[in-house]
Amino acid sequence: MAEKEELAKMQVSEKEKQSTEHIALCEKDDIDNEPTPATSGLQYRIDESPPLHVTLLIALQHLVLCFAATLTLSLVIGDTLCSSPDSVLRSQLFSTALGMSGLNTVAQSLAGSRLPVFQGPSFTFISPLMVLGSDPAWSCSSDSTLRSDHNISETNATAAPIGVTRLSTMEKLQQMSGSLMAASAVEVVIGALGLVGPIMRRVGPVTVVPTISLIGLSLYKIPITYSRPCPAMAAVSALLVIVFSLYLQRIEIPIGCGPKKQTLPIFKVLPVLLSICLTWIGAAVLTAAGVFSDDPNSQTYLARTDAKAGLVEATPWLLFTYPGQFGAPSFNLAAFVGFTAAVLSSVVESVGDYVTAARSCEVPPPPQHAVSRGLLLEGVGSVLSGAYGAAHATATYSGNIALLRLCRTGSRSVLVLAGLMLVGMSFVGKVAAAFSTVPEPVLGGVFLVVLGLLVALGLSSARHLHLHSTRNLIVLGVAIFAGIVVPGYLETYPDCVDTGSYDADQVIRVALGTPMIIGGVVACFLDNTVQGTMEERGMHEWLSGSSTNTTNNNSNNSTEDPEDIGAVFTAHAQQEADTYGWGWYPALLRKCRLLRHVPFLPPYTATVKRLDVHSEY
Repeated sequence: MAEKEELAKMQVSEKEKQSTEHIALCEKDDIDNEPTPATSGLQYRIDESPPLHVTLLIALQHLVLCFAATLTLSLVIGDTLCSSPDSVLRSQLFSTALGMSGLNTVAQSLAGSRLPVFQGPSFTFISPLMVLGSDPAWSCSSDSTLRSDHNISETNATAAPIGVTRLSTMEKLQQMSGSLMAASAVEVVIGALGLVGPIMRRVGPVTVVPTISLIGLSLYKIPITYSRPCPAMAAVSALLVIVFSLYLQRIEIPIGCGPKKQTLPIFKVLPVLLSICLTWIGAAVLTAAGVFSDDPNSQTYLARTDAKAGLVEATPWLLFTYPGQFGAPSFNLAAFVGFTAAVLSSVVESVGDYVTAARSCEVPPPPQHAVSRGLLLEGVGSVLSGAYGAAHATATYSGNIALLRLCRTGSRSVLVLAGLMLVGMSFVGKVAAAFSTVPEPVLGGVFLVVLGLLVALGLSSARHLHLHSTRNLIVLGVAIFAGIVVPGYLETYPDCVDTGSYDADQVIRVALGTPMIIGGVVACFLDNTVQGTMEERGMHEWLSGSSTNTTNNNSNNSTEDPEDIGAVFTAHAQQEADTYGWGWYPALLRKCRLLRHVPFLPPYTATVKRLDVHSEY
């Protein structure tokens, strides 16, 4: 007992010593300090709380990493709604997105999967919105303050047909909100009933590759539209992101003070934010020099830094978001179909992110109850986002998961603080308005890289497949090409869908006009009906990725001491219980044993005990 107390004191002393050296946001991967397989590569593990100043600095990194994505997505939604560039609605959408991201991040870290994952706006919801924008009732009017060449859904404003009323901006937002709430309820059901297992057994890498890739491919019009005011500025913005993230990623800058050298790989961690800031400064110089026209009808006007200056003046300092702030949510069946497809794509992506986050935090892979609970909380958070009028759901951000390993800090308290900071920032309206004035060519260049990366992330799932298999090549090729051809045909010949019912036509146009729906359905159907082995389809590696644990390395070693095997097994089980459960839960479960049958709750009743390999039981 005395030895254990002495060991605990030594560990506390060591942590205090390490905390003084962890002022830097990230540490250099030095060969001499590389952790051995027996030791942890993390400075702070998932259940540990770093000192406040360390927690604050790392939380700021998570914020700036997702800030650009949150901003750009909010602006795209504003364009889909045909709101003017200086409309206060853009500030409200951005503030709402920040608040929902922060709230859902806190909920996910403490009660959801209990992994330190960041929740942010999902790009998968843009594709169905763009298809809806091409509908006559959703198109921008010819006298809209949003210029026709700035409408990302179509090239020109169209006249609504006889009998069809053009929707106002608020009516569109209300329909998007209600449809998002209904579609997100599907994710709530998947998580609450534990249906993720059966889904993952049918949706493999053959389905994921075309579905995710087509999301990025279908959004190619966004960088074109945003780059039009000044293509040269957009090219510089994209080039800076590429140079920072690829060529300068190993360069680190010294930060802090004191005898210890602390460095930050700033170009690797913040390439998008640095590109936006530098190009924004360049745009300000060109604006002051009179390079861009001050005529609002000019093509180059939106490249000016003061093009949206009225937005900052019109936005109040305090901006409180609340459910129903844009009116009571309504329902649109076509939007519901498109959003449901986006939700299902987000589910598959989130499951993979949970497994990756667990590896980065050096904890056992999430059990099914933790995955189900994570999806349940994501669904509930998306329902709340719809109620608040965010017009998009939230999903796990992969970039923030990479930051866990980069900074060697897997503490969930860091993500909780980051979420609370976002909620606080969402109340300051001037901040949201200032960031909403970023010149559009700057965002056009960023979109070129970000959406290209999204396509590559989808293609990366093909590593699980046998690409020499003719079966897989045909399925992938047909699914991807069908996801391009069918929506393209519908866009070229919009009158080909005519059932006599406007509502039915709208649903069919969204279903057939959303590339990820066509590509995903075709790939899933062919993959599950065309004969092929599990290994050929990549299902063995795909399914084992969520069930691998630390005992695998020992399970095939016949010379291992049985007592050591029992120790490793129970240590793994204990760590899983500590990571994905709560200290108070076993006592509650002993009082109400029916809770063990709830799919998203841990089934154990007490802290896992060490396995006695000599027991007669």
